[in-house]
Amino acid sequence: MPLFEWKDEYSVSVLRFDREHQKLFNLINELNDAMAEGRGRFVAVRVLRELSEYARWHFSGEESAMRRAGYPDLEQHITEHETFVKTVNGYYEQYSGGQSGIPIDLLYFLRDWLTKHILESDRRYAESLNKAGIH
Repeated sequence: MPLFEWKDEYSVSVLRFDREHQKLFNLINELNDAMAEGRGRFVAVRVLRELSEYARWHFSGEESAMRRAGYPDLEQHITEHETFVKTVNGYYEQYSGGQSGIPIDLLYFLRDWLTKHILESDRRYAESLNKAGIH
């Protein structure tokens, strides 16, 4: 069962970014499912690595679009992205280094951060990007 599911309210009115956000949701749900099935440790390292790599790629695309659109809060947005990647990389280092248990707070951090970031920070750029012809 998914930890959380995509809802229309998460849309940022940029189809590419909506699809990429859905991929991030899927990665987090994959980790949740693995933990529920007792194979979390085996999946965590791979999912955290993939999540970090995918998030950096996604964030780069968002930041590029915001630059093109002249989005005024770009620097704050970049800082939020950097914080996420740093936190995910910290968890990755813990689990790739042999930590045995995966705390539920990792899943809640991922879910809460992504949901809040999309609903608050990302939705703020939607109007600027749409006005710049980025849909």
